[in-house]
Amino acid sequence: MDSVRLEEVDLGLEINDQGCAMLLMDEYSCSILTVDDKIDPVLIRFEGCTQVKFGYPNEEALRGREIYGDCPHVVVEVFGSDWFDALQEQNSIRFPDVKWARKRHFACFFSECTGEFLADRVHAKRIDGDFDGMAVAAMRSALALQTRGYPSLLPRREV
Repeated sequence: MDSVRLEEVDLGLEINDQGCAMLLMDEYSCSILTVDDKIDPVLIRFEGCTQVKFGYPNEEALRGREIYGDCPHVVVEVFGSDWFDALQEQNSIRFPDVKWARKRHFACFFSECTGEFLADRVHAKRIDGDFDGMAVAAMRSALALQTRGYPSLLPRREV
């Protein structure tokens, strides 16, 4: 991982790195519920998320991860990561002819936790309401994705 580099992702708003970070996840995406610099609720959504690491290290222990060092508390994309390749290799043991579409490695840093996401893309938006409202909004967004892309996974209703 000598050639790993980090590039800040412009989400179009400032995230408060001292705010709480709550993880919501389903089979196809992952969301972080947090707050912006004005302490308004924000949903950071990682679409097409294959795998997540969330929790430790906090900001004090982050310096122990060589690739992050003194990284500022922002959302970054990690270029040169071998995370995707390791998962592809693991999958190829059972499915040697299956090749996944390449995923991107994102990381975000808060004072008490770090999140890493192997996903297609990331975006953020302010949400009206409280954290419960944000959770409902994230779930509705996931359901809409399932309806568009994975209709066979939804229960059928008799009319």
